[in-house]
Amino acid sequence: MRATYPRPHGGEYFLGFYDVHADCFAGHFVKRKRVVELITACRRLRRCYPRTRLYVILDNLPHVHDHPRLLQALRRLRIHPVFTPTDASWCNAVEAQFNHAKRNALTDTDDRTHRDHRRRIVRYIRYRNRTAGSAHHPLTHMLTSRNIKLEVH
Repeated sequence: MRATYPRPHGGEYFLGFYDVHADCFAGHFVKRKRVVELITACRRLRRCYPRTRLYVILDNLPHVHDHPRLLQALRRLRIHPVFTPTDASWCNAVEAQFNHAKRNALTDTDDRTHRDHRRRIVRYIRYRNRTAGSAHHPLTHMLTSRNIKLEVH
């Protein structure tokens, strides 16, 4: 993976979710990490677990995690936010999954488009969930590699 490369269409973010009990990793790609995208991701997460008490660890979301609109939406969705301390991402169980995904899907690659990048990540996560025995878990329905409209910067 190149350290620096031209980003004529901007960047992308992957909002990842990890079910510790089912050992299932999923998520979806977004153009920005704003309150709107996070609320949408939480709605999709709630659809995967309609009658379960959810505790969601919110990590690496500066200027978003304590936003009143987000906190109100989480209460409405019956999702309990759990915040990681500053500089303590290692406490978050999903970080290990991100490291494995980065090592297995992105190391020594040179994707020219976001679409190729997304497909490589989604392929690895599907393989990972299949080998972990959680390929048919409801959380895997969140995982998609559909196109995201990015603007030129």
